[in-house]
Amino acid sequence: MFMKELWYETYRQNWKYIENELQELHQRTYSLLLNDIVSYIKNHGITESATLEGIIPSATLLTGVSQPDHVSQFTSLIEIIRCEVTPHVALVNSQDAPTVKHLVENAVWQLINGNQALDFDDDSEGCISQTKKIKKNQCTMKTLKNWYLSKAILSPTKKKTLKAKQPLVIIIPDFESFNCNVLQDFVMIVSSYVSTMPIVLVFGVATSVSALHKSFPYNVSSKLLIKVFHSHASPVYMNQVLEDIFLTHTSPFHLSGKAFELLTDVFLFYDFSVTGLIQSIKYCMMDHFYGDNVKALCCDRERLEEIIMELSADDLESIRQLMSFRPFLEQQDCRTKISLFEDDNFFRDALYKKINRLHDYLYSFYMCLRLLTVFVKDLPKNLLGKSVREIYTKCASESVTETPAFKDCMQLLKFQSQMKLVESIKSALKIVNTYLQNLSPVKPLRLSPTKNNLNNILLNDDLGENFVKTLRVHLLTFLRQIENASTDTTVATNSLSDTEDNENVPGNRYKLKEKLLKATRIDRVQSEFEMVRSRFVSYLEDMFSKGLQPAHAQTFHEILFFSDVSNVRKHIVGSPRGAVHTALSNPVHYLQCSCCHLPSSDSVIDTLPDVCLAYKLHRECGKHINLYDWLQAFAAVLRPEDDDDQRHQDPTVQLRFTRAVAELQFLGFIKSSKRKTDHVMRLTW
Repeated sequence: MFMKELWYETYRQNWKYIENELQELHQRTYSLLLNDIVSYIKNHGITESATLEGIIPSATLLTGVSQPDHVSQFTSLIEIIRCEVTPHVALVNSQDAPTVKHLVENAVWQLINGNQALDFDDDSEGCISQTKKIKKNQCTMKTLKNWYLSKAILSPTKKKTLKAKQPLVIIIPDFESFNCNVLQDFVMIVSSYVSTMPIVLVFGVATSVSALHKSFPYNVSSKLLIKVFHSHASPVYMNQVLEDIFLTHTSPFHLSGKAFELLTDVFLFYDFSVTGLIQSIKYCMMDHFYGDNVKALCCDRERLEEIIMELSADDLESIRQLMSFRPFLEQQDCRTKISLFEDDNFFRDALYKKINRLHDYLYSFYMCLRLLTVFVKDLPKNLLGKSVREIYTKCASESVTETPAFKDCMQLLKFQSQMKLVESIKSALKIVNTYLQNLSPVKPLRLSPTKNNLNNILLNDDLGENFVKTLRVHLLTFLRQIENASTDTTVATNSLSDTEDNENVPGNRYKLKEKLLKATRIDRVQSEFEMVRSRFVSYLEDMFSKGLQPAHAQTFHEILFFSDVSNVRKHIVGSPRGAVHTALSNPVHYLQCSCCHLPSSDSVIDTLPDVCLAYKLHRECGKHINLYDWLQAFAAVLRPEDDDDQRHQDPTVQLRFTRAVAELQFLGFIKSSKRKTDHVMRLTW
């Protein structure tokens, strides 16, 4: 079974790590916002001041336009409210409340049957049994009031505090999708009961607060005590997810430049859904690992030695077939080449060192990526981009230091002020110090035989911890020099000799022009700060050219990087028109059944689904289709042995044809024609 395979075990552990990181990031991102909403509900739902004159406390959460991401936000909000404020929370979506009656029923039902374990008093077993007998069509605001008063009013004999003043929270997550009249009537109904029951409304607004004011007239909006809470925009949260989880050296799985650009383009141009982006990355990860034990090496350094020892001879041969192995092999001498091909233990040891070198490359690459972002994000025209995500797309696809955009950025750095440059270097030092705190030690291969002389292998170990430590020393040196450098410049003027003055003849305009030009010629000498800045920019160019080498230039990069863009594009970027056409013209493509197999693409058979048969027949018609002729052709395919006058009169055939036509109209291929009553108009060509 594949669940016991090495590749699946590695995939499962890697995705579990990513899920934990996503959960922690989500909690850090939304904890402050959700706690503010909960504090508002506590302060206005329990106190009496909010219920005066029928005013309803209303928290308005601006969620943004990404509908799939709203589910996790409101789920987290409900959990916090249940734990800290009240167990009586109702969440009503627009599809569950087309009318006021349905909205009230759903809200009251959830409030009464919300969390029975957290009731008001100890004698709640009888109330629970009564609650369970209440039918949904009996759930009205009067029922809710009686239920709440029976819970809230305690007998004088019981020595209990009035913790029954727990608010009733009604959450409407998709405000724009509701019918305005339904919400207006609901608000007016709630306002008449809010004096006896502390009810709090929570609106989820995707666009802006103006949508709420446009939906409610003054007599309704005056009943709401509105407090607005702003959620993070989807692009901001997307940048946090990518930069903190996936664009790090600790992430076991990495995307190539083209694959990363594809996924971010789908996010920015289609749905703005961070949940969809994460699921797309998960699909890439599944496609990367599926059925290939070699990809089990895409793991943490701690498990690398164990996995290499578990690889079979066939797996090692698959690694030798990787395209990036050939340039590495050509650098070795003849004896080393033979050992790499014939001695599996020797190859395992070399593989271990090269994969560790690849991890060192990732460690240096992502650090240099963030350093480059610090230095270029505030430059004019944003030639390389403003975020880590944008710059990663360029750095992972090509050698960014050789591009004109990078050279222009380095030229612009030579004009930066002393204060701005010092600020950028300090920010860069914070990043370097953070990376030096997150080092993972590299152990030698435990089972490698000592007779294999790996010292002859050229590994180019010039990245990793040593690279970062050297970089830190240089940044500190340049920071001290730039802070102490003087900005004063010296100016030398070429004075004219007395002989030239004597040669000047009045009236000679040419010599007068020469004299004036020489008088204005000034030799400007660079200041100390300008010389240090020029050396610093030259150092940055050398450092980035070493640390920002593209991933496809690294040996065994196929193991850690996913680059199958064409396969991902087919499954993630949908083409509904093409898919519908394929399904209707050749249903065997999806059904995989023998009864729908066609001898040719233009042929029709009676075993085709009715909608497919009607679709193929309608493609043979012009702009206007005669329904009677269409029915005749449809019946001729289904009943070829019957007479022409009888087969189309069969009620079964007419029923199947009518349903197929209705389905084609629903899909948008035809519409009814006003010019001819017995015709339909074809909408596609």
